[in-house]
Amino acid sequence: MKSKISSQPGRIIPILVLTNIALLFLTSCSNIRLVSDYDDITDKKVTELQDKFARHFVKLERAIGTSEADYSHFIEFYDAAKSELRTLRVRANAIDKNTIVTEQLDLLEKNVSDLEELHKMGFSTTAEIIPLKSAFELSFTAIIKFQMGLKRGKG
Repeated sequence: MKSKISSQPGRIIPILVLTNIALLFLTSCSNIRLVSDYDDITDKKVTELQDKFARHFVKLERAIGTSEADYSHFIEFYDAAKSELRTLRVRANAIDKNTIVTEQLDLLEKNVSDLEELHKMGFSTTAEIIPLKSAFELSFTAIIKFQMGLKRGKG
């Protein structure tokens, strides 16, 4: 017994063409996003936080070798930084498809905790701070670059 499809080969090609056109039309009309949309507030807050860390490292480098470099003089900074990061993470968690930003902020929060623990042990030279400062700059650069990419894709 012959199937209906094999008995009508001339009809298969137009059906396949129409099906492909319909699929192309449907996929071109949909806006599939694998990551979140750009968030202006996150972008600005991360940039502000990066500036605070840059100032922190300048102040710390200047204070090395004096009692002003003691952790006790920087507790307020660490408290404020951790609070701002938690606020940013809550915001990031509230935005759909924002896993990348949330993970970036989690890593940054861990780096802050690690920096704080090292600071409690004390720094004796500015050479000890240079790799830490570089690590923070790389972290902030990654977050800001991702935000800039989201912003470019916004329009």
